[in-house]
Amino acid sequence: MTWEEVARTDREIVAIVPFGALEQHSFHLPMGTDSILIDAVARRLEKQIPDQVCVLPVTWLGCSRHHMDFAGSLTATVDTFLAVGEEIVSSMAEHGFRRFILLNGHGGNVNKISLMAENLSYQHGAKLKVIGITYWHLITEEIKAIRETPLGGMGHACELETSLLLASHPELVRLGRMEADGHFCDSEFDRKDMFAPGAVTVTRQFKDLSRHGGIGDPTSASREKGERIFDAVVGKLRQVVEEIQAGVL
Repeated sequence: MTWEEVARTDREIVAIVPFGALEQHSFHLPMGTDSILIDAVARRLEKQIPDQVCVLPVTWLGCSRHHMDFAGSLTATVDTFLAVGEEIVSSMAEHGFRRFILLNGHGGNVNKISLMAENLSYQHGAKLKVIGITYWHLITEEIKAIRETPLGGMGHACELETSLLLASHPELVRLGRMEADGHFCDSEFDRKDMFAPGAVTVTRQFKDLSRHGGIGDPTSASREKGERIFDAVVGKLRQVVEEIQAGVL
């Protein structure tokens, strides 16, 4: 878009601000997986409701300190990540936009996105509506009918992420390198999965959780599952957008 096209954009539209990461994703997925997938989610939403959302470029540098033992992983500090996100939204607010979804696609960003939304709400008050969303949190019920792996099978470079990449960018998946990885903690309170985050918070490095950077089992992934997951996520996001516009959220 040119600046004139942005200037003509309806200020009641919901601005989608996607956040990803650039970090290792085991042997079979590329470093930019989280950024690639969150962009794909946002673009599919935009394709369905182009008059209701405006998608910003992905902020691809996330909080990935727990991946830094694997070559090529990049990370922002928490303060930098928060500052960048808050300044993106504040810049858009200066141009008159007032409805925002902070759309997250990386596990290491989850609690930071919540804090970012809170900070922006206090900084701008009632002038802005800022909603933080991590995309897989929207489909905790729907995923039960899609997944084949048990608890622990969806964590990182797993059945879910591999399926989504097979559906959106199959040329980026190294099919011959897919291999289950990762292990449970011995404590029942810290048994984690993307859909079962555990009852306690414990900071762990990925080198201590896996052999080659994955958590879960990507071998059961498929393009068909990926399309079903995309459909479920985008359907839920449409509902969120409708509720924001209706003043329910």
